[in-house]
Amino acid sequence: MSGKSGINSLEECLEKYIPPEELREVRRILYGQEQEKPLELSSATLKIAQEYDFEVKGYRFQAEQEHLRPAKIVRVAAIQNSIVAKTTDPVDVQRNAIYDKIEKMIKAAAASGVNILCLQEAWTMPFAFCTREKHPWTEFAESAENGSSTKWLKNLSRQFNMFSFEAAAKDSA
Repeated sequence: MSGKSGINSLEECLEKYIPPEELREVRRILYGQEQEKPLELSSATLKIAQEYDFEVKGYRFQAEQEHLRPAKIVRVAAIQNSIVAKTTDPVDVQRNAIYDKIEKMIKAAAASGVNILCLQEAWTMPFAFCTREKHPWTEFAESAENGSSTKWLKNLSRQFNMFSFEAAAKDSA
């Protein structure tokens, strides 16, 4: 998982090279407030992440107590993925490899009770908006309403009781 430098993440780099006092200020600047403590993740989440070699972190962000409504806990996950299959492989092989990788990450998020999950833009493909190479990347384009990734994510959101923007849009129509 680590690159040439042996560092797996920005957090790991910050912790390695910035003294604790300065690190608190760096985190305040990055996150807007000092974090109380890291959020504990379920053992199932940690096991999945270890088994499939991806990093997971949890952070708690406090909100002001409201007077008219009871507190509600919202668990949000953000996934940043990477290319899985060779970019010379057929498009369906590349797409299915990405789906397989993302599904493991979604299962790990679900094991910690995540109810809103965010994926990076153009997550279904290895390259986006290339200026020189247009084919085969244009084959990754699909309908936002009923494309393969929309249907796939809709099924996973139902399975893991996560928010689905598509379902919410149809319910409000």
